[in-house]
Amino acid sequence: MAEKLEQEEIAGTTPEAEIELPAEEVCFQSSDVERMLAAIAEKNRLHEEMADRLKRLQADFDNFRRRTRQEKEELSGIVAEEIIAKLLPVLDNFERALSTAAKADAVSLRSGVEMIYRQLFQSLEQLGLTPVKAVGESFNPQHHEAVMRVEDAEQTDGLIVDELQKGYMVRNKVIRPSMVKVVSNN
Repeated sequence: MAEKLEQEEIAGTTPEAEIELPAEEVCFQSSDVERMLAAIAEKNRLHEEMADRLKRLQADFDNFRRRTRQEKEELSGIVAEEIIAKLLPVLDNFERALSTAAKADAVSLRSGVEMIYRQLFQSLEQLGLTPVKAVGESFNPQHHEAVMRVEDAEQTDGLIVDELQKGYMVRNKVIRPSMVKVVSNN
């Protein structure tokens, strides 16, 4: 015990010093206590109100996410239905061509396939598909993919001389760039 008192004296604190408080700080009037209790009750009420608001806001956000996801799925389904509806006549014509392929000669079969190709291309154009222009154009890395280079002193650098695979855009957005052969005289 003596050691503890010595340590406390060294540290500058004694048990008596901790207990002593000025009289005005210890004594509260009942009106002060009531005001503090009222303030605490008001803070608790505000806290509960904010917690309730937060819970409602979280529930609203969860509902919004669920609704948005459902709307996306429905829209995706509608788009798929539209595309399929436009392509069904093409599918029907392919079936007709295949059923008559054994009886038809090569010229009439080719003619039928060309008609089906035009029909398919028109259906895709109605959905916003356009081919990327390539041959005779200047190379544009946003629309073209250079897979071969050729030297030709008579042509300007960067000119596309051949298209190896056609590129396509949908509503001015490239969905597949054209694979091209480009003049490079370097």
